[in-house]
Amino acid sequence: YPGHPGTYPGSPAAPGTYPGAPGAYPGAPAPYPGGPAGQGPYPGAPGAFPGAPAGPGLYPTPGQPPSGPGFGPPPPQGAPAPPMKLPFELSLQAGLIPRMLITITGTVNPNPDRFSLDFKKGNDIAFHFNPRFKEDNRKVIVCNSMFQNNWGKEERTAPRFPFEAGKPFKLQVLCEVDHFKVAVNDAHLLQYSFREKQLNEITRLCIAGDITLTSVMPTMI
Repeated sequence: YPGHPGTYPGSPAAPGTYPGAPGAYPGAPAPYPGGPAGQGPYPGAPGAFPGAPAGPGLYPTPGQPPSGPGFGPPPPQGAPAPPMKLPFELSLQAGLIPRMLITITGTVNPNPDRFSLDFKKGNDIAFHFNPRFKEDNRKVIVCNSMFQNNWGKEERTAPRFPFEAGKPFKLQVLCEVDHFKVAVNDAHLLQYSFREKQLNEITRLCIAGDITLTSVMPTMI
């Protein structure tokens, strides 16, 4: 819900909304105001999901449907998830919805050139997020949109470049009413105003490039 505290950097929240992450989006404590500290918004849930324990095992392995309360048996502790094949495509049947959070984990390959996330409406790209490691010997993040095979104006406003060759990362994209917010490793990085307003028609997320992908998890916060 836009405007309520506890979902963005700078506001406080209940730990356990996301495995391995404080709050639902970096720096966030209690997703809902007025709840007692440490108590999630729903009875019996430490985080944001009824009946779901916080910590590892909250989500099924990619490709497995959730199986009732608690989301099925947790994977064996310590067993690494197999890497997912690239290019990877996530189908968003109902399109994007405000407060949808997509969390992507993986590792940057050694000696990378670039990787990209593309939120697509048909052949159009509503949001292109493209970290480049070697553009004119500099590292830069380029954001853009493409409609009818024409790229728009590039946005290069990221204040830092948080990806490193050979290092793991957590990348979160939060859909708001009129923009995307992007965070990396639990710190807000940038926002990108929508150029495509028909969110329900943005039905695919494509991930490609010089990374090893571990998980892609859409949730509502």
